[in-house]
Amino acid sequence: MENTPTAKRGVSTLAKILIAAVLILAAVLVQIFVISGMGQARDMRMEYTGHGVSYDFDAGAMFHSNDSRFFYFATRDVIRLVPSNGNPAAWSETFSFTRPIMASAGDFVAIADYRGRRVYVFNASGRVFRADVSYPVLSFTITDTGLLTTILSYDTGFGVNIFTQRYDTYPGLYSWSVHEFDGIYVPVLAEVSSDGQYIAIAVVDLNVVPNTEVLLLYVNARDAWGTDRGLFATERFDGQLVTAMRFMDGNRLIVAGTEEIRCFQVGPGHAQIREVWGGGIQLHNRLSHIEFYNGSHFAFVTDDRFVGTDEGDPVGTVRIFSVNGVETGSFHLGRRVTHLRMGHNALIVGADRNFHAIDLRGSPLWEHTTLYDTRDLLFLDNTDTVLIAGAMGAGVYRRRRIRENERDMGIQDLEYGDFN
Repeated sequence: MENTPTAKRGVSTLAKILIAAVLILAAVLVQIFVISGMGQARDMRMEYTGHGVSYDFDAGAMFHSNDSRFFYFATRDVIRLVPSNGNPAAWSETFSFTRPIMASAGDFVAIADYRGRRVYVFNASGRVFRADVSYPVLSFTITDTGLLTTILSYDTGFGVNIFTQRYDTYPGLYSWSVHEFDGIYVPVLAEVSSDGQYIAIAVVDLNVVPNTEVLLLYVNARDAWGTDRGLFATERFDGQLVTAMRFMDGNRLIVAGTEEIRCFQVGPGHAQIREVWGGGIQLHNRLSHIEFYNGSHFAFVTDDRFVGTDEGDPVGTVRIFSVNGVETGSFHLGRRVTHLRMGHNALIVGADRNFHAIDLRGSPLWEHTTLYDTRDLLFLDNTDTVLIAGAMGAGVYRRRRIRENERDMGIQDLEYGDFN
């Protein structure tokens, strides 16, 4: 009985030693796994697949992909739908443009010559329609349902028209115009809702200090009965220019001015419009880029702060928002951004030859530096497969873990490829 306390103390000491040993072993294992994971991350590298497209330096190459293993490739002379696996193009169509411009949304792309009088609309199956217009085209947009909206230059003013597969000849499904006698009003942006019910037209008033009015109009004549040419609401951006505008899910219209970003719920009732987000997003920087994604999110990049303010974000800050106005994430690149793309619930943000992929929370996915001047970089099959476009060609690249015998190879052997 007298030895019992001593035995208990011995057992207690042994237990403590065992517990300490287990904790040390666990810490060592955690460190090994962490270091191993870091090593694996460092061992991931963008590798050229050998697939891509070539073009002339001055071909005006443009690209679009909708979270797909296919990408649209357009120049002054041709448009193709190209698979990422190196197979022949799904389809191809030729034309002859001098200054081609392209707009895209979802699976639709539209292409035309600046100040031309024809706009071609394509989807994954090929050409959907060709809109023949009677006046020079200044700009246009396309919806993910294939509705084409153009801004035309008249002899004495401007026109806004909507074209569809059924209404592909001027004046199209819808026509709105502003002439010289109306004053110096210039339509700079026009967006139609995916369901074709509403159109928003941003008009700059140049009679005074530049102001922008966003006009909300009905597209269908039966809805427009009793209104002035279908106009049912006007939202003013005093002292501002509107730089971007997009209808998102649920007919929420996001409008980016030079000092604020506001969101309006259009409908669902007749002539109903209300502002949401509780006053909008106030800007203290100029914006260098803004991108919209899938009707649910958008992101913008800050440039220099406004003169006379200490507020705002550092140059090169990416801010990501949902359509509800909730900021889901941010990312600080630390220098002036030259590139922004969205896809696969992620973003690619770049500065010259250095590119970062981040998710919608702003968390890093990967970083890649090209060895040549890059005109575009976009997601293809997934966030680990991208198209990198250089001066005279674009190649498909995939991230993969490099093998042991590749560790000492020059980075140029793995990353430069034939398209530079």
